[in-house]
This record gives sequence, structure tokens and C-alpha cells, in this order.
Amino acid sequence: MLDSRQFKPITGTFVTPFINDTGINNWGRREWEADFRLMKSLGIDTIIVLRCEYEQGGRHFSGFDPRGTTWPEDPDLVSMYFRLCDENNMDLYLGGVTSCSKLYRGDWQGDTLDNEKLYERMLEKFGNRKCFRGFYVTCEALPWHYNYADIVEGICDACRRLDPKRPTLLSPTFNGLKGDMSSHYSPDEFREIFGRMFDRLAGKLDFCAWQDKFNDVECDEGRILPNVLDEWYEAAGTFLARNKIALWANVESFYRPFQPSTIGGEFHYRQNDYRVLAAKMQAASRHAEKLITFEFSTCMSPNAEWGSAGRLLQRYIEMVGIAPETVAWPEDTSICRPAGN
Repeated sequence: MLDSRQFKPITGTFVTPFINDTGINNWGRREWEADFRLMKSLGIDTIIVLRCEYEQGGRHFSGFDPRGTTWPEDPDLVSMYFRLCDENNMDLYLGGVTSCSKLYRGDWQGDTLDNEKLYERMLEKFGNRKCFRGFYVTCEALPWHYNYADIVEGICDACRRLDPKRPTLLSPTFNGLKGDMSSHYSPDEFREIFGRMFDRLAGKLDFCAWQDKFNDVECDEGRILPNVLDEWYEAAGTFLARNKIALWANVESFYRPFQPSTIGGEFHYRQNDYRVLAAKMQAASRHAEKLITFEFSTCMSPNAEWGSAGRLLQRYIEMVGIAPETVAWPEDTSICRPAGN
């Protein structure tokens, strides 16, 4: 039997205003508002907007697309996130810009400048909002390519210049691929390579939430085998502690497909097996100050596209020991029936 004392609850989640690979929900105002009330009742107090702008292959996507909402209360999805965070007394960390073309060309200075300009506009637009807690450093890359360390440091420096009182958050990954794109860093290599990078971020980065990435739930005749994530959290803890950066955990609520099965074809990240989520949370609870996830709305919400998302939430509530009567379940989990019918 799982013991709720083994778990810290998930208290933060990413949201994304773009079509993503975890599923498409096509929510309206009713579903979004219900989802935020549900998250609040579960103890989620932190919302991280993954990014506001995205470019790949010359194609541009924006969280400020006026087609993002069909209701008059919110001009776009980013504005909606601010409104719902204010209404539910949540903190919001705002992600910036990802320009894949600039990354591939090695124009890391341009990528950094794009983020600085966007954050400056966001402070002008939302700077007086109570929920605007800090900045999320939007850079999904690995330490050996795209001037990753330079971009992260540059964006953190820009955030400090723009508003030194608002903290910064980063969410890199454990078990990253090396430059040959086939082998992975060991925990010792990770400690050394990432340690050098994070030594540059002392005083510039406040929180680091590691994507746990693994799907291990090993058990031998009822005996739970050691969790491989422990050694990664221990390695990260060494260089984060010396640089006074808080250790968070990005406990992924989606399942990463087995890599060989994805070669030559598309794939979707589906909701995780609840036993995998339990193993990830147990490891993270032993090491991290705060647990966040990617992402509640498409992997754990009862209004998500996949029915298993709501069932994953039910198992999570049982694992953590949340009183069912305190949960603000949506009155109607069918997104197909219009309100009032």
C-alpha cells in the first residue's frame, strides 16, 4: 500500500497557449475556469506559462493570438492566465520566446534579445498584476549545443535588469543526450558539466525544476528496487546548493514514448501510469523543495482529451491523501454539452 507520508503534493503546473503534443482540449471559458478552481482546491498555487511566442522554420505562433479565445472576457490566452491566477490567488511565472531558427543558426544573442524585449513588454502590460510572480527562462536545449549556457545566463541577466525583485525559474532535464545524440550523460558527468554552467548562474537564477524524464517503476517479487532518480537529484543538489539556487522538481505527468518506437513517425505524450507518477513523486519528495508538473490541464484534468487523465488525478488524490470532499470537481466533465442544456 502507498503511504501518503511518502509524498509532497504537486503545487505548480505548466500551461501552454499553443497546440502541443500532449493532446488538444479545445476548452472554452467554462472549462478553463473550472480547471483553475480544481487546481486551486488541490493545493496548486503556481502557474508557469511555458512560452508566449514560438518560431520554427519561419512559422510564428503567439499566445496573444486573438483567435485563442472565443469569449469576450479575455483578448487572448495569456491574458486569461493572468486573470484566472488573480481570481484564484495563484502565482504566475511568465515564459518568453523560443526562436528555433535563431538557435539553429547560433544566433544566441538574438534569442536573448527577443526574450528581453518580450519581458519588457509584459512588464508594461501586466507588471501591476498581483499574480505576476516572476520569469520562466524559456530555453529547451542541452548544454553542448545552441550556446545553451549563454542564453540562460543572458536571459537571467535581462530579467534582473528589468525587475530585480521578480525571481527567475528554469526547468532543464536529467539524463540528457550527448552531442552524438545516442549516448547519455551519467550522473557524475551531469554533476561536472551542469555544475560549471550553474556556477555562472549564482545570484541570477532563483529556482531550478528538473524534468525527471524517467519512466522507471522497477519491482522484483514485491520488493521495490532503488529509484534511479535519487542519484540525479543528489547530483543536482550539490551544485545548486553552493550557488544558492532552490531545488524544485518537474514531475512529468506524461509518459515519454520509448525512443526507437518514435523514429520515422509522429508520437504523442500520453498520461503517465499512476505507478510511474508515484515513483517519480516519491523520489522528488525526498530531495526537492517544491513539486511542479507538466502539465495538469492535459495530463491530469477530468476535462482533458484523454479519459485516463481524470483517472490519473483520482489515483493522485488517493496517493497524496487529499480529502475528496475538498476537491472542486467540475460540475460537468463533458466538454461537448453546451452550458444550459
